Amino acid sequence: MYENSKKDSVLNGESALLKEALIVVWEGTDGSGKTSLMQVVKEILWKRGYRVGVYKTPGDTQTGRFALEYGNMQGVDGFTRMLLFAANTADDSKLIRAQVDNLRPHFEFIDRYYLCSIVYGVAILKIRHGKVVDVEDVEKLLKLFERLGHEIFVIPDVYIIVDVEEEVRLRRTMSKSSKARSADLSYELDSRLQEEVRSLYKLLMERGFIKAIWVNNLENKLEDSAMLLTDKLVELRGSIV
Repeated sequence: MYENSKKDSVLNGESALLKEALIVVWEGTDGSGKTSLMQVVKEILWKRGYRVGVYKTPGDTQTGRFALEYGNMQGVDGFTRMLLFAANTADDSKLIRAQVDNLRPHFEFIDRYYLCSIVYGVAILKIRHGKVVDVEDVEKLLKLFERLGHEIFVIPDVYIIVDVEEEVRLRRTMSKSSKARSADLSYELDSRLQEEVRSLYKLLMERGFIKAIWVNNLENKLEDSAMLLTDKLVELRGSIV
């Protein structure tokens, strides 16, 4: 069950700077427009006088480059891929903490984090490898990751789960001509896999395991969605920071 991370931070001696920042992790299906929405929300917050830090995983680090290069190669099994990307999120966490220390942001935006590695990993194992896995396995893994990596990971205050109609998502994915040779594109084009990802995120929210805001990123409504989301984040920060 989700617990207030700021309260946990006090009990576990977390840094004062992390307690001042609202940690927002952006997740969602591939091609949902998650990163674009995040950038617009960041710009609105800046205009309102808030400092916003942004970090995208996998980062341009040794583990990030290796996860992208090797994890996306043809023939790499889903379990190995999940562990590679999860390892990168742990490794990049020190850079996220350093960004918070240096920028002292009101909001720290993380573009995909360890939850993404777990959700996509479990979805791939189920859809591509026929493993019997479900949302309870995601919850167990997430709880274990956060318990064992509490001093490593930056624990999120809230997740933003961005989704879009499947027809739109596929069209956006197909337009990524620059990634046409990427093995990872096969995951993005797999509607069954993406539906499993979508389902797992929804179940995590409905079961109260994560605190999250679900965003249906409608076409031609980016600015409207960003404004509404910005207001929600400002309100949320005021209630827990």
